[in-house]
Amino acid sequence: MDHRPRLRFGFLVVVAVFVVGGAGLLVGVQRPPSVGASPDAGAGVPSLTPSAGLASPATGTPDPTSIALASAPPTPTSRTPLSSGTPVPSGPFSMDLYRAGDYVGELTKVWCLPAAMQTSINIMNPGADTSRKTQASIFKLARSLAPAPDGAAEPEGWAEGLTKLGYGNYEVTQQPSIKAAIHLAARQVRLTNRPAGLLVWRGAHSWVMSGFTATADPATTNSFVVLAVRIEDVWYPRFSTIWGYSRPPDALVPVGALPADYLPWKRPTGRYPGKDGKFVLVVPIP
Repeated sequence: MDHRPRLRFGFLVVVAVFVVGGAGLLVGVQRPPSVGASPDAGAGVPSLTPSAGLASPATGTPDPTSIALASAPPTPTSRTPLSSGTPVPSGPFSMDLYRAGDYVGELTKVWCLPAAMQTSINIMNPGADTSRKTQASIFKLARSLAPAPDGAAEPEGWAEGLTKLGYGNYEVTQQPSIKAAIHLAARQVRLTNRPAGLLVWRGAHSWVMSGFTATADPATTNSFVVLAVRIEDVWYPRFSTIWGYSRPPDALVPVGALPADYLPWKRPTGRYPGKDGKFVLVVPIP
């Protein structure tokens, strides 16, 4: 098992992370203008539904302790960022919480959300559990908290599920632009040392955001620009006729390339007040 620390951050002398053909960057995949559809006929990612009017967890909500996690959840204070008294150099900043082996892909066409939750849990745990049994248990929990009419689960199930399992507080939020969404995600990842989630493909699919590169440290200033993000796409290594090949785990994606996948929420199953036309994400909060 790799026992390297989960948090890897540094201050870059030269920010030159956008090398064409670099590991994890997708080159030459055509993204058709048609959106709001599933990835392709055989790639049914969940259609997420509005948060309004969610029922409270049913009596049959699975006991979180029945989910076979790699180890007991860490306490929030065990993963705190640099203390306020720690000197922090100025200049470009990068961090990445991901470690090889944390990734687990979705094991059915409608399990992207529990796969993202499972990957997030692996990132926050000292070990990794990639079992189908665990993913199925997480799916059952997420769906009990926020069911979707197509048999999948909503992003609220992601946020409430991780919170219920003891991985700190999470919430679903929406922002008017990619810039605002990624700025918020980077800040929350930095301040909590926990991964965030992006609802891509107009809300039909889930990405984990485990790190980023920015012009400054979000722990020391709010005046920073995110240049690239580290993502785990649980669709990998599949191919979609609409979205192309998925990037491998821990891909470094320039923010300028995100509009190919991270699009405003628009689901074909109906209107979603509060989400329609917005960039939806799941963020850790203190």
